[in-house]
Amino acid sequence: TYQELVDCHDKKYASLVKYAEGVCRAVGIKYGMAHCELKAKYDEKTEKWVDPVMIEIAGRLAGGRKAIMAEETVPGWHPFEAVIDAHCGFPVKMPPSFSPSKRAVQTYVPSDKNGILKSVQGDNFERLPTYHASSMLRKIGDKVERSTSLMTFAAFVWLVGDVDEVKRDAMRAREEFKVEVEQCAPEDN
Repeated sequence: TYQELVDCHDKKYASLVKYAEGVCRAVGIKYGMAHCELKAKYDEKTEKWVDPVMIEIAGRLAGGRKAIMAEETVPGWHPFEAVIDAHCGFPVKMPPSFSPSKRAVQTYVPSDKNGILKSVQGDNFERLPTYHASSMLRKIGDKVERSTSLMTFAAFVWLVGDVDEVKRDAMRAREEFKVEVEQCAPEDN
């Protein structure tokens, strides 16, 4: 399970970009940055995303490390400078293209057990060649549960590199991560 930065100029995303731009206009976002979360279905026949539905819209940069990852992968794009310039009324320095030159992925690393976390193996994510950053969401002694939602994952790992290397490292981050837990009493689960 992971999220990745995609090329907004790719034809298969055209309907999503158009929809997001329309949502921004509808709620009055004209200046600065906009963060739009959508869900859609992928139509294999047309090889395009269809039937988008808005989840969230906000006049801000995307949360987490998304802006940082965009800056790492889109040559000439500096989102933090751009948001300041836009809100101060200065011209925003746009890159020649928003096509990423590298792949950026946020990998969700699950816990496969319920209990009190006793030990972790494989959390030295810096070993991965495309490693950019990571965050452990649980520490030894914390109660953990088998991952079923965003906040039940044990760790997040951000990777940047070429497509095949990033996919390989995302799989390694997930497969090599092991937790040992002490079982909780049934009423504690």
